[in-house]
Amino acid sequence: MIDDIFGGEELPNEEVYRMAQRVVKDWMEREHKKIEWVAAQLGTTKGYLYASLDPNQTHKPLSIDRAIKISQLSGDFRVFEVILRNFGLIMTKAEITEQEKADAMAAVSKTLDLDAAHGDLAGTLKDAIADGVIDDSERKAIRERAYRLRKLAAELEESLK
Repeated sequence: MIDDIFGGEELPNEEVYRMAQRVVKDWMEREHKKIEWVAAQLGTTKGYLYASLDPNQTHKPLSIDRAIKISQLSGDFRVFEVILRNFGLIMTKAEITEQEKADAMAAVSKTLDLDAAHGDLAGTLKDAIADGVIDDSERKAIRERAYRLRKLAAELEESLK
C-alpha cells in the first residue's frame, strides 16, 4: 500500500533504514559475527531482520523497539542521531563518567602537545630555509623535531586504543 503511494520515489525515513543497516554491518564486523548471530541477539530470524532493515518491505517495518534494541546491544546510536537530525536536533550523552572525563582530558592534553611539537617543527623548518641552505645542524634539529612529532602522534594513537 505505501509503495503505491510513493511509487519509485524515496520512501520516508529511508535514511534511518540505511543507517540501521550500517550500524548492523559495523556491529557484525566489530564482533566478527554473521547476520544470523545479530538476528539471534535481537530475538528474531535472519529473514525477518533483513526485511525489517529494508525500507521497501513496508509490511515488516523497522520498529522503534527494534531500533532501540539494535542501539543498546551494539552500543551504536547513529540511528537515533539520524532521526534527531531530521528534526534539527543533536544528540549528546547526558552524563559522562569521571573516567571518560579523564580520558578525554588526557587525549586533549596529548593533542595539544602534538600541536605544539608541530609548531616547533614548522618554526625550525622556516628558520632553516630562510637562507636557502639547510646545514648539518639545521638538518639535525629538523630530524629531532620530526622524531618528537612522530613519537607524540604514536603515543596519542596508542592512548586511544
